[in-house]
Amino acid sequence: MARQRHALRVIIRSLILGCLALTATGAPTQWRQSFDAGYRDKNGQWVGGSEIMHLAGHKGKLFAANGYWLDARWVIPPKGQKQSAQVLRLDKADGRWQVDLDLGRANDLGLEFMKGNILKSVSFSTTGEGRVLNAPVQLLVMAAGANFERGGAVSAWVRDDAAGKWHHTLVRHGSNAGGVRWVPRDLQVYRDRVTGIDRIFLLLGNPGIISGVYDSREPSRIRWDRHVEFPFLEKGSFLTRPLGIAEANDALHFSEGPSIFRRIDGKRPRWEEILNLAEDTDTDVGGIRGLTAIPNPNGKGQSLLFVWAPGERSQSQVKRLDPDGKGGYTLHNEANLGQLMSRHLGVKIPYTLGGHNMMYPVPHPATGAPVQIIGFYGSMAGKPELRWKGSRFYGGALFAQRTAAGKYTVHEVNGPYAPGKTLLVSPRAFCRSPFDPKEIFIGGHDSSNKISDNLAWIFRAPLSVALGVEKGEPAPTLPDRSPRMPRVDAGPVYELRIYAAAEDRLGHLIKRFQNHTDRLFKKHRMEPIAYWLPTDGTAKERRRFVYILKHPSRYAAYQNWNAFTHDPEWKRVLEQPEFQRLLSERPTSIFLNTSPLQPAPQPGGIYELRTFTTQPTQLAAMRKQVAKDAANLLVSHGITPLAHWQPYDQPESTTTLIQLYHHKSRTQADENWRAVGGKLKWGAKPKAMFLKPLDFSPLK
Repeated sequence: MARQRHALRVIIRSLILGCLALTATGAPTQWRQSFDAGYRDKNGQWVGGSEIMHLAGHKGKLFAANGYWLDARWVIPPKGQKQSAQVLRLDKADGRWQVDLDLGRANDLGLEFMKGNILKSVSFSTTGEGRVLNAPVQLLVMAAGANFERGGAVSAWVRDDAAGKWHHTLVRHGSNAGGVRWVPRDLQVYRDRVTGIDRIFLLLGNPGIISGVYDSREPSRIRWDRHVEFPFLEKGSFLTRPLGIAEANDALHFSEGPSIFRRIDGKRPRWEEILNLAEDTDTDVGGIRGLTAIPNPNGKGQSLLFVWAPGERSQSQVKRLDPDGKGGYTLHNEANLGQLMSRHLGVKIPYTLGGHNMMYPVPHPATGAPVQIIGFYGSMAGKPELRWKGSRFYGGALFAQRTAAGKYTVHEVNGPYAPGKTLLVSPRAFCRSPFDPKEIFIGGHDSSNKISDNLAWIFRAPLSVALGVEKGEPAPTLPDRSPRMPRVDAGPVYELRIYAAAEDRLGHLIKRFQNHTDRLFKKHRMEPIAYWLPTDGTAKERRRFVYILKHPSRYAAYQNWNAFTHDPEWKRVLEQPEFQRLLSERPTSIFLNTSPLQPAPQPGGIYELRTFTTQPTQLAAMRKQVAKDAANLLVSHGITPLAHWQPYDQPESTTTLIQLYHHKSRTQADENWRAVGGKLKWGAKPKAMFLKPLDFSPLK
């Protein structure tokens, strides 16, 4: 009898697969790459990114949010403004992705956004006053965080589908003191069970959770509250950033660090902690990730499924929190993603990270039963040929399929990774196709502190292929046709850096440079030219530390600084208490063009940095006059010109001239300029900084 049942299951499975093959008209029989970053769309807008953060189907189209973390277009502004994150749009399955929203250009505050933190299609059925709408209103909402020197902000955009435009709202802004990060991670519409009002909840990052309501009078149709709902008035802010929201058992939940909180609805709602795993968490990794509601396998109601990833040595344990029917909960371990990855690849896995977003639900293509898809990635202690070059991360994109019975299998986007295939690393976003429900789109990459220019990707395949029901051939590897930004490989270039030391910390800053930083600069192809201290000004102005580096090119500088910043030896230096909190503000960095630096006529003396600012129409004439005077007038009055630079980046490159001079002494410098007097016709008054070289400065 058992043998007959098995034979019957085989026949049914074969029939289902045959039907899939017959009905999937137009669907690919293999993996296909839908998006390969690094081109211009039909309107001439740049379409790139290092990561795909989210995918969302909305009104028959597919949208994607990208990010530019460790992409050169964020680090090296191509036209005076960093390339911010974007929302991309796909109008048909085999179409070409177009820019639908550029976050940096679509706000009137000059804010720049490195990542498209959350993109979701949501539905409202009531107004903010609780009136039921004639028909639900579907909105596509984008939210992202901007962080600056002493603060941050979270913005939201809502798409006007009829006009194809987006409306921007500054949701909240404030200080980043105490390590507060304004990084939204998830949002969800939820109906308050007491008031009957649909509210949209947005995780702001460490500041907490805020909500809003539908209001047709607002341009964006969302009216955000003026205050944070939680932990305002209780904790002020969270220690780590909340990572997920889920509705379960008629209540809203969110996760933060090792905790899960449940909302107690009402006109004055409150939140209660229902789980605390009582372990320290790394705010970059987050703790409880991918919070998702699923049917309770052990009784009534819904369970909460999540990935527990407390820090850099995480194995990404999948856990399930079940209601016990008595007002409490029971916690269960389901699967260890690190162990799954180790068995799948046959190699030791020191670290895994999963649950970038919710665990995505889909119907199994053969049985129709619901399954969840969990994306993850990890580092490998062997098989270097399968790693992302220069790292320990696996080059393919792994995801786990979870069944209702809690069984897990591992699959890969585009089939098993091999040298020469498209580099993927991490699948972050999953979305069933709005064009064909039997197909799935998957997008991702994770920069993981490595340069990731144009590494964002999106693949598509039938669900039957993605979940291993039928075999699918990998997509062909596409050649890299992304154009290079102009000038980035020309060199050498110089970099002027100015640090403002905190009170009583200048000596420690000098010590750090002399004993550690200078050597590590050289290790990473950065050539120190000079280290100086100002001779004039207030006590605060004399606490500045000024230096110049030489790089092979602007792009090489980007590579050099990334390697330097993530050098384990440098991290150990920063762990020493005497070398922490040395600066009172963010360093100033100005890249300068390739004008050569002349040697000083003799050791000793005083250096002078002069900065001129003028109108773009006058800069060329000023530069010509300065060069003429430097060759004749200045030299005859004891002033030795060493360099005439223009900043590399716009708009300063069109308005600013920076000069470096040498004088025999500080007193002589004043006499020299008095002697020149009114003979100069440069048309702009400079800002001057007189500098004395430190003992370890190459330029004495």
